[in-house]
Amino acid sequence: MQHTIEVNHLSYTYPDGRRALRDISFTINAGEKVALVGPNGAGKSTLLLHLNGILSPQAGEVYVCGMDVGNGNLGQVRAAIGIVFQNPDDQLFSPTVFDDVAYGLLYQGVPETEVRARVARALATVDMEDYAERVPHRLSPGEKKRVAIATVLAMDPQILILDEPTAGLDPRGQRSFAALLRKLPQTMLITTHDMRLVREILPRTLVLDNGCIAADGMTEHILNDTALLTTHGLA
Repeated sequence: MQHTIEVNHLSYTYPDGRRALRDISFTINAGEKVALVGPNGAGKSTLLLHLNGILSPQAGEVYVCGMDVGNGNLGQVRAAIGIVFQNPDDQLFSPTVFDDVAYGLLYQGVPETEVRARVARALATVDMEDYAERVPHRLSPGEKKRVAIATVLAMDPQILILDEPTAGLDPRGQRSFAALLRKLPQTMLITTHDMRLVREILPRTLVLDNGCIAADGMTEHILNDTALLTTHGLA
């Protein structure tokens, strides 16, 4: 399976007439870690909702792992792509960390022995193996974010989508989280306003503004373009 994202001439207008995406195209290759940045209202959230089929293209095409998202492949697409929301409380609702990480596997009918092995592996990956019996809502913000990632990793996705993963973290938490994201092997698209995170771990950056791709290139070049950053509210 191709661990890729391909967006071709995607456009979307909301029922109130607001044009959120305007003929955007880009490809993310297997193993790439890419930042998606832009001001509030640029269309970033609308784009993410197209990647797992919550929204359907009004014009253009979206492919995830080589599968047309809008062509009866939603089950396979959603198994291939894991989305981690900005607020981990949107993903954590069970009595224990173990139950949260196991939830998707149990829903799919995975045998108990495999569930336990995959939960243990996912928690170990995010350095939370000693937290299985903890109550999620009593964890720190950084710990909650790690558990939220574990709930996705347990499903063995090929692609990770993360929405503002360092929001609400103190500087130490931001550094720790950046180190975690750096070591994950999946193809990755991260929406963020944290330009330090972008510089440190995301070699490529897409700039989205007013529903259009304003820039797409090496992060080093984009972050050194003061005029570009100022124009699109990123300075």
